[in-house]
Amino acid sequence: MNPPAELLLLTIAMLTVYVLGIGGSTAGAIRIRERWRQRTIDPASLAPLPGREVVLSAPSLSPWLRRLRLVGWAAFPAWVTPLAVLVMVALNAFYFTAMQNMGEELTLAQDAFSMGPPRKTARVRWVHVTEFTGARVGAFSATKMSETGEWQDPRTKPNVIFYRLNRALVTPRKTALQRLLGFTYYDGIIRNAFGIPTEQLLRILKDWQRQALESADLPIRPMRARP
Repeated sequence: MNPPAELLLLTIAMLTVYVLGIGGSTAGAIRIRERWRQRTIDPASLAPLPGREVVLSAPSLSPWLRRLRLVGWAAFPAWVTPLAVLVMVALNAFYFTAMQNMGEELTLAQDAFSMGPPRKTARVRWVHVTEFTGARVGAFSATKMSETGEWQDPRTKPNVIFYRLNRALVTPRKTALQRLLGFTYYDGIIRNAFGIPTEQLLRILKDWQRQALESADLPIRPMRARP
């Protein structure tokens, strides 16, 4: 077998492993998200109670899907034809959309909430938040949720929650991407991947904040937030 033929077969084999690995893990992630979305949560289990913490978890990949994903990325070839490049770009778009926020957690505690994957959480104190608002964020647009009593376009169902910090008490840090996108008024975003309606999550956050602010022993001290 001549070298060009061997190179072609190797490219096809690596591309096949890549498509099976990344495509399979992407399809699995989409199915896991759908099952997660259909589960039911008792609202009473999310209510703020003294001395209680609530942890909301986003769906996560099973161990065998994580291994399948690693195999797919390991097969990512450095030498590909233009057609293979197009396949990979398209597949990567679906992959990163499906994997967004997998394994993240939102922890609601008496004095603060924390979000992010385990060991990489960002903590924000309730007393430092001046506003929570729901919004619909798409690939190229964002629409703020209507206020209570206003008409809500059913096509703009909220999927994220923006929050703004009291800048007299805290100096927020923003990523270069946030600044590039004009993320100036709000200081952080909570992407709802927890399997409950965003409107319900917004009410839960406000309830926890209200109880925290009514607590007599809640300390108010400046800190550097990490939205």
